[in-house]
Amino acid sequence: MATLWDQFDFLLKEAESAFADMRFDEALAKWEEYYRITARVEYSQIYNEIRRLLQELDPRNIEYADVLLAQFRKIRRRFFERQIHKYTYDLFLELLKKIYSERFQRQEDASLLLHGVFHCLLRDYPAAEVFLKKHLEKDFSSVEARAFLGHVYMQTDRQREAIALLTQNLFLAADQLYEDDMYLSQFKLLFGRLFTQTGRRDAALWRLVFEAWYRNFLVIEEDPKFFKLMVQKEQNERIIRVKYTAAERYRHFARCLFVAEYARFVLKNKAGLIEDQEAYMEKLDPALFVRYRRKRKPPKK
Repeated sequence: MATLWDQFDFLLKEAESAFADMRFDEALAKWEEYYRITARVEYSQIYNEIRRLLQELDPRNIEYADVLLAQFRKIRRRFFERQIHKYTYDLFLELLKKIYSERFQRQEDASLLLHGVFHCLLRDYPAAEVFLKKHLEKDFSSVEARAFLGHVYMQTDRQREAIALLTQNLFLAADQLYEDDMYLSQFKLLFGRLFTQTGRRDAALWRLVFEAWYRNFLVIEEDPKFFKLMVQKEQNERIIRVKYTAAERYRHFARCLFVAEYARFVLKNKAGLIEDQEAYMEKLDPALFVRYRRKRKPPKK
């Protein structure tokens, strides 16, 4: 059934078209008129969001590729932290994609990460995969590149590869991930429950690493370079930290778990390394360690 609002949808279309062409004053006037006629409260909020973002970002002045990537990161963060409406996010996202296509897509000196991220957003997954893998060769610890490469794998029906990348990202920097970067519903639902229990996003995300491992959600594959990186991070954390917050304790527990499990299944003859990691895990959280020992599987022969 048509509503009164439907009669004025043409104002929204005109506003969106003007926005895409960077006629921002005209677009804002159309959204303001739509709200005045329909009194739809969300569009008053959207109008204010767009106006503030335009004052802060001003897409007309994007002259450099790194500025484009920074603006994308900012709107993405604000959307996933529920600071802006999805309508606002989609508007700016489509505009930034258009700017990339028109100004930077053929710019060879732009960063590999920029090209990888925007090719993924434009659904050119083969090109995105090439750029993101090249970026990881230069910046092996890039959480962002792994996240978007995981999106590429999910969109091209390579779920196991996507989860293997997500596994690395969880052990590497769980607290830097958005729910969207967890790809599958079981990860998102588990995070939601843990967030409710802990009341803290960072603690819930690091606890998620253990709980996902406990439920066999993770895929740990042989990767000597990543193993070396995780060993270094675990050792550095022992040196630096004396007293841990809950999130830091879960983070260190998870990294010890990774080193122990990788050593058990890949390195085979590293009993001393495994015992060292497990001893430290027991000190960090005795209750979690009891669950770990019950769950732990014997190494493959």
